Amino acid sequence: MQRLDAITGWDDEHNAELYDRFAREHTFYADASRDLVSRADLTDKQLVIDLCGGSGVTAAILLESLPPHGRVISLDSAPAMQAIGRRTRDDPRITWITAKAEDVAHHISTPADAVVCNSAIWKTDTTAVFAAAKRVLRPGGRFVFNIGGRFAGLTNRDPHATTSLNDLITAIAVADYGYVPPKERCRPPLTSALVQAQLKAAGFTTVASDIVARTGTLEEKRAWLSIPLFARPLGQLTHAQRMKILQRAYDAADRTREITTRWLVVTSRA
Repeated sequence: MQRLDAITGWDDEHNAELYDRFAREHTFYADASRDLVSRADLTDKQLVIDLCGGSGVTAAILLESLPPHGRVISLDSAPAMQAIGRRTRDDPRITWITAKAEDVAHHISTPADAVVCNSAIWKTDTTAVFAAAKRVLRPGGRFVFNIGGRFAGLTNRDPHATTSLNDLITAIAVADYGYVPPKERCRPPLTSALVQAQLKAAGFTTVASDIVARTGTLEEKRAWLSIPLFARPLGQLTHAQRMKILQRAYDAADRTREITTRWLVVTSRA
């Protein structure tokens, strides 16, 4: 069965290529990165850690806000993702480290001015990651990250909205492919209260905990769901079947409808 968090898929070369292409053609990840960077207080800073940095989308945006001598360490556990970053974002100011987020303190010897994590903190052991981030930050350094609404216990559902693309996908899979939705086994949501308690235990002070909304297009959503790592529905269907279902659902959907997602964005200080 396809894993809900799809962690193992990040080191698949095809997934990594398609993910990076999506990030270049759509602003979904870049917008989120710029929001985090704006909260990280990077004026005159020298070293930032891009945690779970993937193919370097956030690292490249961090460099835009750092002075010429500023550096970014992009740490990720998937060699395939970093291979793309090294090839397409070849910049001597980026250092690539292949490691788990929980182990970041084992690989950083110079205190960092900030740690940023875009869209990926939910798949880590947050208690361990927060403790490790505290160890690598200089006093007063900022740790900024976001959590998708689904993983933060927020609802994106508008009760007055038309049927969503995901709903259409599931309905087609059930009706035409005999699909039986699996029971999702999710860990407790990373609510603002839980995250702030974990940060406090790790020695951080929460500066802000905000819920932000982002609006995108149905085409962007379709492109995102075309990546095998994110394809729906979860379960027993092949990727080819999922792509046929996605196209039918997209054709039947209201394309004038904007897609709104909500995020929990947390800014903390060491």
